Amino acid sequence: MAISIRSRLLYLLAGILVMTVTAFTFKNNKPATMIDAITEVKQALDGQVAAWNKGELEKAMDFYWESPDMLWISRNGTEKGWQEVLEMFKTDFTDRSKMGDYTYEPLHIEQVGPEAVYYVYRWKIDLQGKKLMGGVSSQLWKKVNGRWVITSEHAS
Repeated sequence: MAISIRSRLLYLLAGILVMTVTAFTFKNNKPATMIDAITEVKQALDGQVAAWNKGELEKAMDFYWESPDMLWISRNGTEKGWQEVLEMFKTDFTDRSKMGDYTYEPLHIEQVGPEAVYYVYRWKIDLQGKKLMGGVSSQLWKKVNGRWVITSEHAS
């Protein structure tokens, strides 16, 4: 059975339509929802840094998962629990004058699940023009109750 020219043209047009729709659905070879998640996490980290630089430690902590299962990893070992990490920060940074200015440079970001983003960046905190501390952090961000929060961070 021979396929008519009209049928071939319809198949060709259908193929072109599918490719066009696919091209608009993906940006940078990633689905639009992945681009949205990555953008939202980048904005959330910017919000956390802005709160830190205003001396608003509790507001900066709002970007962490408020759970006893939140994990903080550093050179000193691990801390588990949002409240425990907040207390650690309050001990280290008793007031705004000790918090310094936080800056960072993104190194790697990828969506690792429908509601999970892995973010790696170089960071530093300057105090009165001198480097107070810095290193590389990796964070696991998850969407919990409709908002992106850090559920685990490894700062070194």
